Amino acid sequence: MSIDVEQKMLGMTEAKKIFLKKYQNAQKLFSELVKSQKRLFNRDPQKKKEEQEQEQETSDRIDFRKSVSAIEKIMTMLSETDRLILNSTKDYFSTDDYLFQHSLGVCYIGTSVLKRFNTLFSRYIKNMLTAKFKENLKHARQEEMAPFFYYPPESVRTISMGYLIHDMGKIMIPDSLLNKKSELNRNELREIQKHAGVYGTLFLKRNEMYDVYLENIIRYHHAEIYPNEKNAYPVYQSTSDLPPYVKICKLADIYSAMTLKRSYGEAMNPTKVVNTIFRNYSGRDPILQLILYAFVKELGTCPEGSILTLQNGQSVYVINSQGPEVIIFTDQAGHTIEKPGEVIDLSSPDSKSQNLFIDNQHLPKTPVEMFNRLPGYLRKFHSE
Repeated sequence: MSIDVEQKMLGMTEAKKIFLKKYQNAQKLFSELVKSQKRLFNRDPQKKKEEQEQEQETSDRIDFRKSVSAIEKIMTMLSETDRLILNSTKDYFSTDDYLFQHSLGVCYIGTSVLKRFNTLFSRYIKNMLTAKFKENLKHARQEEMAPFFYYPPESVRTISMGYLIHDMGKIMIPDSLLNKKSELNRNELREIQKHAGVYGTLFLKRNEMYDVYLENIIRYHHAEIYPNEKNAYPVYQSTSDLPPYVKICKLADIYSAMTLKRSYGEAMNPTKVVNTIFRNYSGRDPILQLILYAFVKELGTCPEGSILTLQNGQSVYVINSQGPEVIIFTDQAGHTIEKPGEVIDLSSPDSKSQNLFIDNQHLPKTPVEMFNRLPGYLRKFHSE
């Protein structure tokens, strides 16, 4: 290996080992949460319980404050971890741990996009007000002007929790239906859709969690976010009134689901998913456009872990969405190069002078399609 790539990947591998210990703890906590909720759901709320059963029911309920604190710690762990490491933990070959991976992905992506949306909105409002009252602000100093946030920090923490538990209603649906590989019939589809409006609401009620942020996220994360959007449910009063944090959850949900293996389909290339989402939702309304802008700025047009094809026929592996920075791992004939060169920034003048451009005419390959063509050191990194 060249020193550049060797140091980069060795550092990533060591960092991933440390991350995985924390990740597995989060995985265990989530598994225990699901088990406790299944116990809670399976009880008959009308049936008289013994004292011991009542104590068990109380212990199975989610402690709101503790949960918010725990999720904040998880978010800190995720935000401090390189996204290449985060993306490398995705299971492209199995759906065994789908609910956890999907829930964690929506929580991380949704919260990251929400925070960026907050920052962008604050900047635009500040600039607009400064321009509006320019004559009245002659003696004001920019650093002394308080920022305006669409959602204050305490709301962001609650919303983040909502993102993690947005699909908790699915635990009331049989695994045989959730994991069905063939097309769902009308009744099965209706049952699946109940995870949001019906079972999700019951989940909140059983846990005595009465919070408008959590209720909106769980009930409406599949709702229309522009008029007459297809396959959306349940009906919300107006797409323009649907809160931005719910719209962000929907986009994060789509991205996370499409980049993981599902019972009915393989994981898709993250670059293709980002571009698909942008095309489907662009140009609708100003707030949704700002959400999309925050979404793309946060994830990048070529997220880490994506596999792209250059115009010269070579395949590259994205290690940093900024640029993007890539490792070339095949020759122009598509044969794997086990010994890599240096990390290449495709936005650099040097790369452009060598005609290293992304081929946008060909659809990006799926992770499963390209996994066996990755060089050994990249397969090992993903399999760690």
